[in-house]
Amino acid sequence: MNILETNKELLDKAIDCYYSIEEQEKYFGEKPKSRYYTFKYCFENMNNKINPVIIELGTSRSFVDGRFEGCNSDDSKFWEPNNPEKWDWSAGIFTKVFSTLFPNSRFHTVDLMKSHIDRCRIMNGNSNNITYNVSSSEDFLNNFKGKIDLLYLDTGDMTPIEDTAQLHLREAKIIVEKDILSKDGIILIDDVKSVIPKKYGESSNLGKAKYSIPYFLENGYEIIMSEYQYILKKIN
Repeated sequence: MNILETNKELLDKAIDCYYSIEEQEKYFGEKPKSRYYTFKYCFENMNNKINPVIIELGTSRSFVDGRFEGCNSDDSKFWEPNNPEKWDWSAGIFTKVFSTLFPNSRFHTVDLMKSHIDRCRIMNGNSNNITYNVSSSEDFLNNFKGKIDLLYLDTGDMTPIEDTAQLHLREAKIIVEKDILSKDGIILIDDVKSVIPKKYGESSNLGKAKYSIPYFLENGYEIIMSEYQYILKKIN
């Protein structure tokens, strides 16, 4: 089995460790499906590509899940490569999952904080398909040449949500204006149906994507999946 199927249970449980099913149903009318399902869609719809280009905006930055000592620490002693039970599944660890699923990909992970990138390097060991970029997401997108097959939007914090939502809108405008996706490229947006902004009084059900998703829809994109994460594609 691949890394996604091997860790399905951990991905399925990740959100429920922090927020009850009742809480999720209260805010969204249902319990959104876990990242496993949106990850799987992306994997299956790119599996025919020989050398896909994958861009991650907002790198994997913690050696362990927030329930364990060492969350967001720079100390590499907390990284246990043979103990996936402790990995930060509550944040998805997209870098490790997708660089492993697509070993022949051209994978760029981008983060404004060098310490985050340094942690990501440690977690991904000898992976030779990853390029690590210390950069703002906007600078990276503006300077990137070529087309992207899978673009993962995971920048910003969940509080204050307004700052992150505005950042995502600026990213979306660059993506649309540069027409940066490949013909059948996918946009994957993390933490859309998150309980956190709702608990702080946010009225939108789109969280950090409350401005970017409407902008994408107004500019030729459609929603493919709308769970905890959203998947969008350009209408051909």
